[in-house]
Amino acid sequence: MFALGSASSDMVVLGVVMLVLGFGLISLAKFWPSSAKASASAAAVEPAPAAKEITGPVVAFAREIAWPRSIDPDAGVLSESERRVVVEGLGIVGDAWCARILAQAYDEEDGELRVLVVEALGMCESGDVAAALERAYTSYVVAERYAAIDGASRRGDVALLERGMRDTDGSVALAAAYGLHRAKRGDLVDGALDGRDDARANEIRRVLPILV
Repeated sequence: MFALGSASSDMVVLGVVMLVLGFGLISLAKFWPSSAKASASAAAVEPAPAAKEITGPVVAFAREIAWPRSIDPDAGVLSESERRVVVEGLGIVGDAWCARILAQAYDEEDGELRVLVVEALGMCESGDVAAALERAYTSYVVAERYAAIDGASRRGDVALLERGMRDTDGSVALAAAYGLHRAKRGDLVDGALDGRDDARANEIRRVLPILV
């Protein structure tokens, strides 16, 4: 009975800590100074110039950014700069709770903020991170793939790093090679480069010894 009561008490304490953390991140984002926020507000007030209709009306579909409500149900609508602060905070904390929220943010964000989400995911300690990084690596955006490989390097994810060695972008392939060396799997780097004389392989041979 005592052990059960103690476990329940620990879960309550953990829940309270997560709740306080969530409110803290949202509050920090709300009051974080940002010139981007002011610029966005000014742009919203300024009337858009009239455009001549040529092919009919254009229907705009606004993306719903709902992941902040997983932290605080009353968060409301956060600006991009505010969401950036929250994402950075989640990456710093880096536990499983943060990783789940960041995985949702990856599905809902785009552009530079989505890259930042992948970077934050790479700093999290959770069993769910590997699958999230693998999904990010399938992106056609080079910056997302690079961030995914960087996260794999931090975690020593050899399987994803081996895939990265075959990437069509030289910077991603080099980052993967460095990650394999960091994981003490230089043999996999040598195997991937064996028999290759293309520009990417030669760049890895030239730069990797400088990095290590």
